[in-house]
Amino acid sequence: MKVKNILQGRHASTLVRMIAAVLLFVVFTAANTSFISAYNMRNLFSDIVPYLVMGIGVTFVLLVGSIDLSIGAICSTATVIVAVLLPTMGAASYLVAIVMGILAGLFNGVLVVYLKIPSFIATLGSMGIWQSIAYVISGSSPIQIQKDNWNMINWARVELGIFSMPFVLTLVVLVLFYIVQTRTAFGKNCFATGVNERAAKIAGVNVNRTKMLLFMVCGLCAALGGIVLAAKLRSGLPTIGQTMNMAVTAAVVLGGTALTGGKGGLVQTLIGCLIYTMLLNGLNMVGCTSYYQDIVFGILMIAAVYFTVDRKDRHMAIK
Repeated sequence: MKVKNILQGRHASTLVRMIAAVLLFVVFTAANTSFISAYNMRNLFSDIVPYLVMGIGVTFVLLVGSIDLSIGAICSTATVIVAVLLPTMGAASYLVAIVMGILAGLFNGVLVVYLKIPSFIATLGSMGIWQSIAYVISGSSPIQIQKDNWNMINWARVELGIFSMPFVLTLVVLVLFYIVQTRTAFGKNCFATGVNERAAKIAGVNVNRTKMLLFMVCGLCAALGGIVLAAKLRSGLPTIGQTMNMAVTAAVVLGGTALTGGKGGLVQTLIGCLIYTMLLNGLNMVGCTSYYQDIVFGILMIAAVYFTVDRKDRHMAIK
């Protein structure tokens, strides 16, 4: 009954955030009419891609009350793998990066599920591992993808009106995982585990398998984010993911997925990523410096956590 109530009660929260997104759009358009230009809309829908594709995986992890701090390092490693292997392996380098992401997620899952290490500590440790691997592979320097190999990454620059091909592909991934979240036992098990893990076990949910799978999904999505960035920037950057951990998590929480688990979803993540990217874009267009932007995002993050936490239960331990 509690899971059902949560699933029904989140619609009001989603509506409020949709209204907030519309208001932001109106405010930034009024402040600078260039905000609504086709050129800027293309930039906005291009910029949202890494946050959204990585946010898909983060959403599943947060739904069970865990967290993954290694997504940025996995993303960085994926960009480097693509840049290094593309000249010899071609498009197969994408598959290598994807497998790496899944294995990284599997490693995180083993640490959390079987070694019983809290996800905050486990993924903080694995973040250092993958970040170091990215440095080792790249020699601590950016790796440019040579012009001879651009034919294998030009898909990232294809535009369909104001939408880029990566954005369209990300929407496809989002829809597929939305179906998984809402129409499969795995998706329902994520919510049940996040609401009450002990009750989920009693009800027959394989909590360990559920957590293992969701960490693997998170690693996969982090690698996909790295692939998109490598193709878009035409290079492998071992440091590009260092700011992504908090940025992606902030975007997902802004959308309404609770850090305490059991509340949220991919529709909310889409809205949260849109709000986050719109704020970045709009504040830059109105001339707001990065220092003030950090203040705005800090306030929004605190507010988002406050409104998504179940205050009947103050226990906030990250599992």
